Amino acid sequence: MSDKYFQLKISADTQVNDLVVGFLSNVGAEGFVEEGRVLVCYFSEDRWKPSFESDVTGFLNSLKGQGKISKFDVSVTTIRNQDWNKQWEESIVPVEVTENIVIKPSWKEYVGPAKIVIEIDPKMSFGTGHHETTRMMVQELERCIKGNERVLDVGTGTGVLAIAAIKLGAEFCVAVDNDTWSIGNSRENIERNGVADKIRLVKGEIESVQEDGFDIVAANLNRNTLIYIREDLYRKCRSGGFLLLAGVLTADEQDVTDYYGQVGFKLLDTRREAEWSALVLTK
Repeated sequence: MSDKYFQLKISADTQVNDLVVGFLSNVGAEGFVEEGRVLVCYFSEDRWKPSFESDVTGFLNSLKGQGKISKFDVSVTTIRNQDWNKQWEESIVPVEVTENIVIKPSWKEYVGPAKIVIEIDPKMSFGTGHHETTRMMVQELERCIKGNERVLDVGTGTGVLAIAAIKLGAEFCVAVDNDTWSIGNSRENIERNGVADKIRLVKGEIESVQEDGFDIVAANLNRNTLIYIREDLYRKCRSGGFLLLAGVLTADEQDVTDYYGQVGFKLLDTRREAEWSALVLTK
C-alpha cells in the first residue's frame, strides 16, 4: 500500500461532482469525498501523474464552455495514507433518506426511527445516500412501490436502489451495470442486506437484460446516457409502468423530458434538490 497520496481538490460554482467522478475514475482515482460543491479525489503515488491536474482543468473548461459551470478551482496537495483513509471513513455517516429509510456504512451505528436500514459499504463515497440523486431515487421508489413489483435498476453502482426496492416490498429486481467494480461492490452489498435471492445481477448494457415488461424501471445515470438509451428503457417498461430517472441537472430537465416524450413516455412528476432533478414518467 502506498504511503503517500495525492489529493486533488476541485470546486465549482454549480454541482458537477458526478461528471468529474466519471472522468477521474477512468484515470485511476482511488477514493472520493464530497464536501458540498467541493470534490476531493485521492490518488496513490504510483498512480498519480502530474498531467492529471491539467487534464481535469481541461475537462472543467469544457464544462464551462457548455455553460454547466462558470467558475472553478483546482488544487493539488500531498498527504499520508492514513490521513485520507480516516477522512473518507469519517465522511460517510448514516443518512435518513426518508422517515422510514436510512442508508448507513457497516462501520457506523444507527439509532433512530427508520424501519428500513440499508447497509452500503462503497469502494468510493457514492451511492451511500449522500448524493441528491440517490436520495431522490429512493424517495420515488418509496412512493411508487406498493408491493410485489418487478423492478429494473439500470446502472446499479453500489446496488443501493435494487436493495431499497426489495426492502420496500418489490418482488424481484434485475440490476445491470457495465462496470466490473460496480458488479463486485453491488454483489457484496446485496448479500450484506440479505436480499440476494430476490436480485439478479447482470454485467453488461441494458440489452443484456432478457426480460421486458417491468413495473418500475430506475436509471440514475447522466443526461447523455439517458437520452441515448431512451428507446431501450421504453421497451423494458410495461404499459402503465413507472420510469424513474435521475442524474439530470435541472438545467437539462426539459431537454430530457422532451426526448422521452418523443418515444412515448408521459411526465407525471418532478422532484428537485440543489441542481439536480428526478423525473417520474409513465408508459
